[in-house]
Amino acid sequence: MLCKQFSTMLKAGIPIIRCIDILSKQLSSRLLRSIFAEMYVEVRSGKSLSESLVKRSRYFPQLFISMVEAGEASGTLDDVLDNLAQHYEKEHKLIQKIKNSMAYPVIVLVVAVAVVYFLLTTVVPTFADIFTRSGATLPLPTRMLLGLSDFTLKYGIFVLLFLVMFAFGFYVATSRGEGRYRWHKFLLRLPVVKAVVVQSISTRFSGTLGILLRTGIPLVTALEITKKVVGNEVAQRGLLQVQDAAKKGGGISAPLAQLNLFPPMLIQMLRVGEESGTLDEMLLKTAEFYEGELEASLMRLTTLLEPMVIVLLGGMVAFIVLSIALPMFEMTSFIG
Repeated sequence: MLCKQFSTMLKAGIPIIRCIDILSKQLSSRLLRSIFAEMYVEVRSGKSLSESLVKRSRYFPQLFISMVEAGEASGTLDDVLDNLAQHYEKEHKLIQKIKNSMAYPVIVLVVAVAVVYFLLTTVVPTFADIFTRSGATLPLPTRMLLGLSDFTLKYGIFVLLFLVMFAFGFYVATSRGEGRYRWHKFLLRLPVVKAVVVQSISTRFSGTLGILLRTGIPLVTALEITKKVVGNEVAQRGLLQVQDAAKKGGGISAPLAQLNLFPPMLIQMLRVGEESGTLDEMLLKTAEFYEGELEASLMRLTTLLEPMVIVLLGGMVAFIVLSIALPMFEMTSFIG
């Protein structure tokens, strides 16, 4: 929204200093309003917008800062901000698609755990008293269920704390360094998940690099920025090798192909772009293609996960019901 508002005002002919002043008063974020108020003072005193942004690099993405700097240098800041607005809108939609695809299975799993916990701690103990007083020999499933219920009543809170601590430890271990690299490498080995991860990497790589090159940012600098936004440690380390090859004056399609990570179509499009001098255009077209492919892969993944989760939930509930029903039938037959 910031990029769109800024671009619209510049295209309307409003001076940049006035645009910053308006943004400092009208942005919805209180933090951004205060930041732009400080930037207004600095730009008014003679600093460029990019210099002011670099000073506050912890608040703004490197892509945004580099694009603004290139836009100021070329006198096309309004077009650059408009391109950035479109880029961030696509990025936002991509993230939302991934979140929406995973929301349903996660919600069902949480509900399943809650339902099973309720049955084990509330319903099953009631029947356990009945079965104990009857003195009848209980079937194996029922004995297993009663043991699980007793364990949950005694140690359930400790199991929950352990799971929370394990999840936190796993998040910390896979959020940086070698742990992050190994986790991302593992995801690339999973059959269905691999397609989603590769297409997500391809979309971000193509879209970000394409928009940077279109703005006039040098290839090596563009690769430096792009590798930080692909969202995968394996891809980041691979792009470091591609960046080294670009520093030596070579193309990027050949070193990218050697990584065995990006799809063949992306490599072919890059070769065509390098040979025709339209690398930025080819990258942006490729990004649009893989955005559609990613959406289709997410739908396939969701289609696979939904029945698996439902079967898992149904199986757990069926086991509990069956374990309670079997001795009830035997008791009824005995009384009869």
